[in-house]
Amino acid sequence: MMELNFGELVKRPSPNLPQAALLIAKELAYPDLSVNTYVRQLDDLADRAASQVRVNDSTAVRAELLSDFLFKQEQFQGNTAAYDDPRNSFLNDVLNRRLGIPITLSLIYLAVAERLHLPAFGVGLPGHFVVGVSVQGEDVYFDPFHGGGRLSAADCARLVELTVGYNGAFQPSWLTAVSNKEILSRMLNNLRIIYMQQQQWAKAIAAVERMRQIQPNNPYHLRDLGVIHYQAGAMHLAVIFLEAYLQEQPEAADAETIRQGLAEGLDAWVRQN
Repeated sequence: MMELNFGELVKRPSPNLPQAALLIAKELAYPDLSVNTYVRQLDDLADRAASQVRVNDSTAVRAELLSDFLFKQEQFQGNTAAYDDPRNSFLNDVLNRRLGIPITLSLIYLAVAERLHLPAFGVGLPGHFVVGVSVQGEDVYFDPFHGGGRLSAADCARLVELTVGYNGAFQPSWLTAVSNKEILSRMLNNLRIIYMQQQQWAKAIAAVERMRQIQPNNPYHLRDLGVIHYQAGAMHLAVIFLEAYLQEQPEAADAETIRQGLAEGLDAWVRQN
């Protein structure tokens, strides 16, 4: 059976999360990657975890045992030394190296939890991704990046403050479960930011193009494509995407800045050509 590509997979209402994450890695960085090989690694992790995360234990105990298995015994850990290394965002690399960022480490927890029939879900806190588990009408939270420790809602608030400097009122909506598509979009946005910082324009474009496959009606992806093409010196394409963005968002807060930048950029481009 022919393997789906990323665009085909994310047309589904709830695409398979690890499979889609592996396709991101394959299409952006590792064209020869075998998705099935790494799916089997997740299956193997779940098989080994099952001997410790026993079905007769309570959900809360099983959730903690799984966190202990992954982040202590298997030694998956946050890459604090090189947080912006793009390999931290590719699931195959995280499985190989046991190093990742909050969202990819959380993804491994979610993938194994699903195989063990644990009701886990992703939690997209501003600046820091964690996992939640539904326990008898209440949710408990774990922080895969910091050793898999259990978090209270107050701990989550402190994480937001430490990560993004926010010191306002905590928003309970931050603890809401996020969809697989939202997780994939956040992973791709992380890669977009990294590749733009590294001036790897083709890879940044590839990341945004896949964000558009998930969210085809989001006009901000048009803007981002325009900006990246502009910085890459592809003025013709920059104009196409930025004009499309302005057509959809004529009153956007950045609309006038973009119009002015387009005019100045076109003038410079004409002088050079």
